[in-house]
Amino acid sequence: MTAAALADANVRRDELTERLIELQPSMKRLFGGGMYRELADELHSVTIHQLTALAHLKGGSITMRELARFLDVSESSATAVTDRLVRQGLVERRSDPNDRRVVRLALSSSGTTLVERLEAAASSKTAELVAVLTDAQLGQLVDILEALTAATGSLGCAHTSTGATS
Repeated sequence: MTAAALADANVRRDELTERLIELQPSMKRLFGGGMYRELADELHSVTIHQLTALAHLKGGSITMRELARFLDVSESSATAVTDRLVRQGLVERRSDPNDRRVVRLALSSSGTTLVERLEAAASSKTAELVAVLTDAQLGQLVDILEALTAATGSLGCAHTSTGATS
């Protein structure tokens, strides 16, 4: 590749990267905004950290330390998030059968129901959004997102939280 062609390729890549940055707020609105409109009454007092915690707890019970690490906050901040979720009846504290000193966090039945409803709303909204794409475009989008996800893991980045969609 000639120096001029390489310079042109770099300019094009910079322009595309800049356009991606410009599109991020729109993508956030598309995939986040209005997604949970039908659950507004249930979510009126749930913060993004709480939604992220609830989605993570769907995988099973975890310790406070594990939640703090996942949320990338201090244990005292994770405790505050958990306290609010417990008061709302969405999370339960349980003793660890292997170590009485350890408290595990788990979704309550109300929390499980809410997470399932959130996931259904996210799936429905996502299907609605991608309906404008051809099968080939959708396949490309999935391939791109998988490549970014794999690269994020290989770069040692912290977690990528989904507010409840991932």
